[in-house]
Amino acid sequence: MTATSPRRRRLHIDALELDLRGIPPETAEAAVRLLGPALAKALTGQPVQALPAEHLDAGELASPAAPSAHALAAGIAQRIAGSLRGERP
Repeated sequence: MTATSPRRRRLHIDALELDLRGIPPETAEAAVRLLGPALAKALTGQPVQALPAEHLDAGELASPAAPSAHALAAGIAQRIAGSLRGERP
């Protein structure tokens, strides 16, 4: 994972592995589509340092039995943003 210059504010993610077992397929698919905008919102105004290519584990996210796609995407985005800021999952 690398971040480009602060002026461009771009984050390049080579791969993202999500285990959405137990989430209805339609909800999981919709959440993945919403993840980009949710991550952009979670990182707004937050400092993200340039990181070398590495494996970053954002941990697990507890969710209700039937989460909404928006809530699921926002929760995943918050976990990723927290990991990029160096917060422990």
